[in-house]
Amino acid sequence: MIEQIIDILESKQYSDIKPLLEGRHPGDISDIIEELPNHYGGIVFRLLPKDLAIEVFENFDSSFRETLLASLKSEEVIKILNEMSPDDRTRLFEELPASVVRKYLALLNDEERKIANMLLGYQDYSAGRIMTTDFLELHEDFTVKRALEAIRSAAPTKETIYYCYVMSRDRKLTGVVSLRTILLSDPEDKVGDLMTAPVISVTTDTPQEEVAATMAEYDFLAIPVVDLEGRLVGIITHDDIIDVITQEDTEDIHLMGGVTTTDKNLMDLTIWDNIKRRAGWLLVMLVFQSFSTSILESYESALSVAVALSFFIPLLIGTGGNSGTQSSTVVIRAIATGELEPKDYWRAIGRELVAASILGGILGVLVSFRAYVSTGSILIGLTVGISLAVVIAIASVAGTVLPMLADRLKIDPAVMAGPLITTVVDIVGLITYLEVAKYILKI
Repeated sequence: MIEQIIDILESKQYSDIKPLLEGRHPGDISDIIEELPNHYGGIVFRLLPKDLAIEVFENFDSSFRETLLASLKSEEVIKILNEMSPDDRTRLFEELPASVVRKYLALLNDEERKIANMLLGYQDYSAGRIMTTDFLELHEDFTVKRALEAIRSAAPTKETIYYCYVMSRDRKLTGVVSLRTILLSDPEDKVGDLMTAPVISVTTDTPQEEVAATMAEYDFLAIPVVDLEGRLVGIITHDDIIDVITQEDTEDIHLMGGVTTTDKNLMDLTIWDNIKRRAGWLLVMLVFQSFSTSILESYESALSVAVALSFFIPLLIGTGGNSGTQSSTVVIRAIATGELEPKDYWRAIGRELVAASILGGILGVLVSFRAYVSTGSILIGLTVGISLAVVIAIASVAGTVLPMLADRLKIDPAVMAGPLITTVVDIVGLITYLEVAKYILKI
């Protein structure tokens, strides 16, 4: 397909492009255009019909959209920005430098500029920031016949028509009625008699993670957003929530790996970008790991007496780190999905301690036998086995408690995972192992 399009463009048979892309999903067309060389991508985009071009543009990656806008004429930019969905336009503006956003805001008509400024005025990662103002509104005194007329008239410009929101004269949200209910009802029935009330909604300052959890819990295709006075100001649709979930999961995975999140795609990052997003965490971990060196130095005399102890240090701290990472991963995910609430924290810690003690006991027996076979010393085998059991218990509890602590402090629990847990367990595990060795071996 790409080669075929390039051949058509080089031969300047532009009329052949339209039938080639006809019938394809806007998302597929955007992928095709992004794979073309920049100058060809811009040409193909300009050849698209107006309505299709808007849908295709909304599917582009952020960096490509910025590049494409810079290459278009002013009238083309005006057309795109004024006809984009308000929520998609807000996401675009979030990714652009402030000076460019001011320039593009000036290109919007009065109504769209007012909407854009309103959405940009809400807090980052809040319901107000990701909502759209393109929703269907009805009034309680509408008959079904009148409601259908209003739906037909407004539908082409609305984000979704599956839910119709019923408002009072002062724009208070009073109910919701599905399109199915309207279609199956008598033409003379009143919307107020068909609607469901009260309505499950979110406020403009509700965090986007809570919005996602609410929509997942009730299986909504869209959820209304109200202001502090209960007035309907927008809706959030399922496609926007999928983007939120993807964004939040990506951020958590990066944090768990000790990497700073970025809006850019991996292959769009420069070498310097890659260094910056990793260097900070590596430096922090390096500082913490330096404590391990100091610990080993302080126990130098003990290690010189029983050199065989040093053979099992990687095994102990590695297993402890793995155990802590397992616990933190489970707890972080449970907190994120709402399975684990603050009232359950102590119970969860207790359960983890019991499970870790059993696991530590089993693995401790196995590694104790392994250490005895390797060194021929029962005491060293006992030291390694007991240390491993204790380290696993400590690591598992730490992996459970630290994300909970972060959650209580309003910090993303994902920060307390991966490299951080492993580093903490390394330090605690070393101290535990060497103290147990001193006690059992009398050194």
